[in-house]
Amino acid sequence: MAETETELVTSVERGLAVLAAFHPDRPAMTLSEVAKASDLDRASARRFLHTLLARGYLRADGQLFRLHPAVLELGNAYLAASRLPRIALPYLSDFVGRLNESASMAVLQGDQAVCVAYVPSRRLMTAHLTVGSRFPAHRTALGRVLLAGKPDEWLEGYLAAGRSGGHPDPAALRAEIASVRRDGWFTADEENLEAGIRALAVPVRDSAGVTIAAIGISSHADRLSQATLAEAARPALTETAHRIERAYLAAVPLSAVQRR
Repeated sequence: MAETETELVTSVERGLAVLAAFHPDRPAMTLSEVAKASDLDRASARRFLHTLLARGYLRADGQLFRLHPAVLELGNAYLAASRLPRIALPYLSDFVGRLNESASMAVLQGDQAVCVAYVPSRRLMTAHLTVGSRFPAHRTALGRVLLAGKPDEWLEGYLAAGRSGGHPDPAALRAEIASVRRDGWFTADEENLEAGIRALAVPVRDSAGVTIAAIGISSHADRLSQATLAEAARPALTETAHRIERAYLAAVPLSAVQRR
């Protein structure tokens, strides 16, 4: 159901903005830094910080505020309630066991690709990915596949609003999205996240053909060659997506899918 502005609770929105202000690049912030990052005045930021402190979602080290592990309860509640990541994990694990490449699943949240499931390989990777990691959708293979699953009207709004900022060429992004729709997969060198990393992603769809997630792998380009992609990784990843789809459709009643 679409919310109108009058139905939004501003205080909740601002409190969430304070939590979202904390980031791996800024794990600890002063009151002034939190106010700036969450676009609040100091007085409002102070009230939200102390409320979150009292509820155990933040901790204070002198003048610095940090997230407390209690915030994991919020993410764990989503993972416990969401069937899709739980359904996907054994199939992703099987894929990793066969190819020894890390695999992940992401969903689209606004303009961000958010990792909701991750199975690491035994090989060392310098790229840091965990459940809850988020990246601008246009900068990852997973994100491009998710964008390709959105309606044309949504995509035009996304591009017109400049939410793909940082992409070297919006026309190239359109072409990439078109290629995902045509081919059913996307591969890219993830130069925007880490040099030397090659990634492959495919969509996971529901019974109506709507993209509900994307699964993918990332590996060093010297290990994941184009030949390996075409001959082994792509067919195996596509098969894994189909297995997840079948398991998801068996677990979720058709009426529930139609109501989404």
